[in-house]
Amino acid sequence: MKIISFHLRGKMAHFRKYYSNSSALSYFIPPRTTICGIVAGLLGLERDRYYGGFSLDNCKIAITSCKPMKKTMQKLNYLMVKSLNDLNGSQEHHSQTPVELIIPQNIRSKYLDYKIWIHHEDETIMSKLEEIFSDKEAIYYKSLGACLGLGTAFNLGWMESDCIYDGNEENIVSKEFISSSIPVEKVKELRIESMKNNETKLIKEELPLEFDQDRCITDRGLKDILVNISGGYIPAVVNSFVKLDSGENIVWME
Repeated sequence: MKIISFHLRGKMAHFRKYYSNSSALSYFIPPRTTICGIVAGLLGLERDRYYGGFSLDNCKIAITSCKPMKKTMQKLNYLMVKSLNDLNGSQEHHSQTPVELIIPQNIRSKYLDYKIWIHHEDETIMSKLEEIFSDKEAIYYKSLGACLGLGTAFNLGWMESDCIYDGNEENIVSKEFISSSIPVEKVKELRIESMKNNETKLIKEELPLEFDQDRCITDRGLKDILVNISGGYIPAVVNSFVKLDSGENIVWME
């Protein structure tokens, strides 16, 4: 199985929780649906028309945070924009909204770093992604016009290619260090003795994984995911994983 990996990096991120209303809360890591949208944009696919092609059956994705991160709450002035004249901020109806931002532990010298692994059943798509990430330079935008924001447009970020791996599905219980975030239902045991000096901080988040064509979450498209917000491995026993030729072990978000 060929697996392409790349990094999403930036100073700030906001991945709005689907149930947020007056306060814009954020997930710590980009949901699988966000990654699908970013990849579809790079491929030049039409908005809201790619959901079937990037379903849980057709596309496998794993995500992790490589660096420590935290949340901070800021209030932003939102405008009610009904015409171009409203964009200068001179109109009434400003709305001050609390927004939860994801930032690195030291925002002055560090940055957010999400590592993504992706495998698509369509070999044509895999070839196109391989071509896109053949350039080792940081990517802010592509010739197709896709500009990268970490969730919202004002949280600009960039991409950097990582590597192309060969992976094998392992459907056995394994006591391994897992490099990616893990769906809670696949966790059999956490190796507490390996969490030394509070270096591993785990949280559980309910993340959207899949939309249907009406942009509604599917029956299996919402799962609890275990995330290490300190960056690095999760010491866990899982019932299935993918072993990469680099020696790393990842678990698909499915």
